[in-house]
Amino acid sequence: MFYLNEFFKSLGESLIRGFSFFFFSCLFAFSLTHRPWIASMVDKISPEKIVNPYFVAVMDDKVDAVKLKSLIARLPGVLGIEDKSSAESRGKINQLVKQLGADYQVSTELMNFKSVRIALNPSLSQDSLNFVREQVVKFGGRDHMTATDVKYPEVTGVMKAHPFYSFMAKAGDWGIIGVFGMAWIISFWLCYDVFRSRAYIIEKFQRKKLVASKTIASGLSIVVVVFCALGLLDGTLKFFDTILLLMVFSVFWTFSMQEWRWKPTL
Repeated sequence: MFYLNEFFKSLGESLIRGFSFFFFSCLFAFSLTHRPWIASMVDKISPEKIVNPYFVAVMDDKVDAVKLKSLIARLPGVLGIEDKSSAESRGKINQLVKQLGADYQVSTELMNFKSVRIALNPSLSQDSLNFVREQVVKFGGRDHMTATDVKYPEVTGVMKAHPFYSFMAKAGDWGIIGVFGMAWIISFWLCYDVFRSRAYIIEKFQRKKLVASKTIASGLSIVVVVFCALGLLDGTLKFFDTILLLMVFSVFWTFSMQEWRWKPTL
């Protein structure tokens, strides 16, 4: 109990450095003991999961558009159904026909069509998105209706080009854990002198040995035990992740076992 009390007293010697060290110790321990949760959060903030995917269904005049919309609205994952402008679509077809030449003719049946834009829930998997699309085509009849592939708004491409999302896509959950780990290492070295100075005084006047190492070990042990227990309760604790957490903490903890000399805190 003495060393645990000493751990928190050492953190209080420099509130900013002490709080940073304790905060990033907890954050790093949480990220490794709850790595599946971190992975799920990384997936949820991906551009594809933030914006609503959609596809456009095109039908001829033999399809009952009102009945079709009613059926589509009942499908799981459908967020909205929006009528596309037929006049705009016809204008694009007429422009294409002009480019093909005067000899190219388009039948009136082809020009008499309707289209709807169907927005889907981004939480759906790719298979589920394609399933909804197939069901819409099936409702309308494959001879009278077609649909584009599932697409994402143009903002998705812009978001993917951002360095943050580019890093997340490449590094995933281990990238987040790596950032937390680096932040913990920096906070450890910033708080290093605080433990060293207090340990020197205690060792000189109370005849105790390895005070700094025992102090740091007691504090980090509490952090590991608490977050491992939470990870076990949440079902996110993995053996490999726990070993990695212990290894990182242990490697830097061994530096505290060296011979201490007086160095005043800043």
